[in-house]
Amino acid sequence: MLTKHSLLMKLMLGSVTVILSSTAILTTHKPVQAKSQSSAKIEKLLAPHKADYGYYVDQYLLNRKENDTPDTNPSTALFTNTFAKFYKGDGTKLNPQILQENIDKSIKISENVTPAEELRSYITDRQDSPYDVIRGLGPYAEAFIENSNAKTLFYNLPTSELPADTKDDPGSGITWADDSSKLGSMVNLVDTTALWYYSSSGNAKQFYKYIRPFRQDPRVQVNPYLKAAFDATPQNDYDFPSGHTTQAWETGLSMAYAFPERFQQLVTRSSEVGYDRILVGRHSPLAVMGGRILGTAVAAAVLNNPQNKQIADKAYQNAQSVLLKSNVTKSKDDYKNYQTNLKNFEYRMTYGYKPISSMKEKMRVPKGAEVLIQTRFPYLNATQRREVLYTTGFKSGYPMGQDTEGWGRLDLFKAGAGFGSLLGNTVVNMNAKRGGFNVSDTWRNHISGRGALIKKGTGSLTLEGANSYQGGTFIKGGTMSLPISGHLVLAVLNYPMALCGCPPKRLM
Repeated sequence: MLTKHSLLMKLMLGSVTVILSSTAILTTHKPVQAKSQSSAKIEKLLAPHKADYGYYVDQYLLNRKENDTPDTNPSTALFTNTFAKFYKGDGTKLNPQILQENIDKSIKISENVTPAEELRSYITDRQDSPYDVIRGLGPYAEAFIENSNAKTLFYNLPTSELPADTKDDPGSGITWADDSSKLGSMVNLVDTTALWYYSSSGNAKQFYKYIRPFRQDPRVQVNPYLKAAFDATPQNDYDFPSGHTTQAWETGLSMAYAFPERFQQLVTRSSEVGYDRILVGRHSPLAVMGGRILGTAVAAAVLNNPQNKQIADKAYQNAQSVLLKSNVTKSKDDYKNYQTNLKNFEYRMTYGYKPISSMKEKMRVPKGAEVLIQTRFPYLNATQRREVLYTTGFKSGYPMGQDTEGWGRLDLFKAGAGFGSLLGNTVVNMNAKRGGFNVSDTWRNHISGRGALIKKGTGSLTLEGANSYQGGTFIKGGTMSLPISGHLVLAVLNYPMALCGCPPKRLM
C-alpha cells in the first residue's frame, strides 16, 4: 500500500507512528532494492594497499634515528611517492613548479594574517604541541586543564595583545599534563602516541633536508615577536615534515579517540595547528600536509598495536567518566560552527593546489585506519568504518595525496559525519544500553550510492544531508529522523517497514 501526503500529518498504522512531511512516500510492503555492489566487490574496494615498506601500522616502531633511509624507516618511506618526487635531500628540485608554488603560498598566507591569527599562531608556536590541541575541546577545555593538571611553557600568555614573555610563568619547565591526575589515562594515551621516538618527524626532516620557507625567500613574513627565535635555530632545522603539525595530529586523534564527542572539532584544531605554522612563517604548506599524513599514520599505528589496547580503553573510559561529566564552561568555543570548520578543513587538505595527476583514482583506505573512528562509530563494525573512510576520502590528484596506502587522502572531518555513500546494503544496529553514540547519533554528509540503509536496534539515528542513495531506508527498530522535501521526518517503528524519501520517479 502506498500513501502520499501533501501536508505534514501524523499517520497511525496499528502500533506504528510516523510523522511525515509533504511528498513523503510510505510503504508497509518490502520494496525491491536497488542493485548494490556485491560483498566481494566491496571487500576488494576496501582492501589495503601494501607499500614498499609494508603497512605503516606494522612498521611504525622502525621510525628510529639510526634508520636513516626510506629502505629502513617508514616515516621517510611514507613520502616516497609524494614529496620525494618534488625534492631530494641534496637540494635537487625535481618539480620546481610545485616547490615554487609552495613558497608562493607561504608568502601569501604569511602576508595576510589577521590580529586574531597573529596571536593564536604565536601561542601555537610558543606552547607545547599537545597543549596546543586542548582548545579543540571547546567548552570542555578548562575542565581538561583542571583535571589533567595541564601546564605548558608560556602558560600565562595574554589573550589580546603581543608581545608576551615567560617571566614567572608557572608552566615553565614542566610536563604538559599529569598521567597521575583525574584524567591520567587520557593523558597517558596522548603520551603513548605523541611523545615517543616513533612519533618523531625528525628522521624524515633530516633525510629530506628541505629548507624552511623564511630562509628560502625573505618575502615570507615571520611573526615579528618570533624573528629572533627563528634566526637562532640551526641551519639543519628543516621544514618537511612539520613536527608541530605531526604532533598535533597524534595528540588530536588520541584525544578524539578518548573523547569522540569532540571528534570533528579536534581534527579541525589539529589541521589549524599546521595552518598556524604557515602563518608565523615557520613552515610551508607541503610541510604541514606532510605532518598531517605522518601524524595520522602514527596515531593509527599506536591504536592498532595490541599492546596499547588497554591504554586506549582506559583513556576512553576515563574521558567518558570524568571529562564528559565535568561542568562545562561558557568560554568561547572557536570550533562551534560546523560549516566554518568544514570549509577550513577542506582548504587545508590541499592549500589551494591544483591537481597534478588523475582525479579518477579510487580511494585507498590504509590498513588499520578504521581504528581512528572506532569510538566515533561504536555501532559499526571494522569493515563499515573502512567504508566510511572510503566514501568520504578526498579527491585524488592533489600533491601529497598519492602515497601508496592512502594516508594523504583520508578526510577525517567528513568521516566524522558518517557515510558519504552506501556501497551496499548497510545494516546499522544501535544498542542504546551501551551508551554514547549507540543511544543517539547524527550523520551530516550527503549520502549517495546504490545501497540501502537498514536501521536496527534501540538507538536513534538522524540523517541531515541531502541524501540520494537508491536502495531505500528500512527501519526495523529504534528511532530514525531523515529529511524529506526540506523537512525532518521522525519515524518510530515497532515492526519492520520501509521508508523512502526519494521522488516518486525513483520508486521501484
